[in-house]
Amino acid sequence: MTVLFSPLGLNYGILYSAILLVRPARVVVVTSKQAIIHLHAALDAAKFFHSKFETETHMLDDPFGGFEEGRLLSRLLVSSAGSGNVVNLTGGTAAMQDCMQSLSNYLRAGVKQVREVAVIDKRDSAEQKRTPLVVGELIEVPSPRL
Repeated sequence: MTVLFSPLGLNYGILYSAILLVRPARVVVVTSKQAIIHLHAALDAAKFFHSKFETETHMLDDPFGGFEEGRLLSRLLVSSAGSGNVVNLTGGTAAMQDCMQSLSNYLRAGVKQVREVAVIDKRDSAEQKRTPLVVGELIEVPSPRL
């Protein structure tokens, strides 16, 4: 089962794009009180094209400075891993992105299959705000060479 781990910030088009480009069986979202209002818009729109996925949501209390909180959460998120794991490193705040990177490191250390990706939208920010539900591009982030 493919699991997509993704942050959700105020630009919910990133999550929408990630779901449609990865087509996971489960989506695990890390978000904030400010951004969660966009969760259903992204999920409902994605379910129109890809209806078969479960959702799990986690919130950071401090989405801007909660790096320690995010790293603790990333340890817990390992239990949500599937046989194939895709970690989106883009979207949300720096603390959310750090949570995703930490999760990826824990998954790799636990010898879990993991792909790191970035979802990009090359349109200008005003256009992204006007029409957020446009599928962007998925870029594979190369695995670290140790």
